[in-house]
Amino acid sequence: MKTLKGVIAATVTPMNEEGQVDFKAVKSLTHFLIDKKVHGLFPCGSTGEGILMSTEERKKVAEVTVEEAAGKVPVVIHTGSINVSEAIELTKHAQEIGADGAALIPPYYYSVDEKAILDYYRTIAKQVSNFPLYIYNIPVNVKNVITPKEVVQLNVDSPNIVGIKDSSMDFMNFINFKQTLDKDFCILMGNDAQIYSSILMGGSGAIAATSCVFPEIVVEIYEAILAKDLERALKAQNVVTKLRAIFRNYPPVASYKKALEYRGIRGGVPRRPLRPLTEEESQKMISEFKALNLL
Repeated sequence: MKTLKGVIAATVTPMNEEGQVDFKAVKSLTHFLIDKKVHGLFPCGSTGEGILMSTEERKKVAEVTVEEAAGKVPVVIHTGSINVSEAIELTKHAQEIGADGAALIPPYYYSVDEKAILDYYRTIAKQVSNFPLYIYNIPVNVKNVITPKEVVQLNVDSPNIVGIKDSSMDFMNFINFKQTLDKDFCILMGNDAQIYSSILMGGSGAIAATSCVFPEIVVEIYEAILAKDLERALKAQNVVTKLRAIFRNYPPVASYKKALEYRGIRGGVPRRPLRPLTEEESQKMISEFKALNLL
């Protein structure tokens, strides 16, 4: 198993105007991010529109990403689904193609209790008992919150559940996970504004959407901390926090895809019901990036 540390880029899934996945662009994006020194890749997550793709599309994106990464950096595939059978199928597939792990959001749409959440993860983990799994905690999107108590129980019941991506946006949740879980448990920050703080508190790194477009500045946070240059790391974090705010002022996913095009990587448009940026929005966003000297 490759230990997940550092900046893991949450990748978009490039699509053409007809809504079809552009696999050639998936390859280009993978090479772009590896060349920019990210420490890992995370396709098919929220930024990657995983839940908007068919099972076969998700498998193909995973295959292309793993093949193009060629072992240079770890690849963890998002395989979560409200459908347990689909989640199992996708997770088994991730293992079969040589991915370095899978991450899964909990069941969504319906409000479910602790017993249902534990059953969901235990059932999937049992099917891939020697394959690393990561819990993806993102309650604002899925309604259901993962607690430290549940994670501890899952790690005991299923030792292949080895980490968590915490996108709760509440830093106290990160602290509670860190204090409750074993020191070897991988805790990855999912809020790009809290990367610096979480690493200083002992976190393993971050799965970051901003690093899909501007990997250099996000990687700098981690590398500067390793070099004990906290002033440089904080300066980079301040830029990333501003970047995150810019992206979040525009339609989801579309802003990342449009920004990538200005870096020479085809992102295309998001899949409906998500919408692309208008020309006015695009120009305004790009001017904001230029004001940060990033384009």
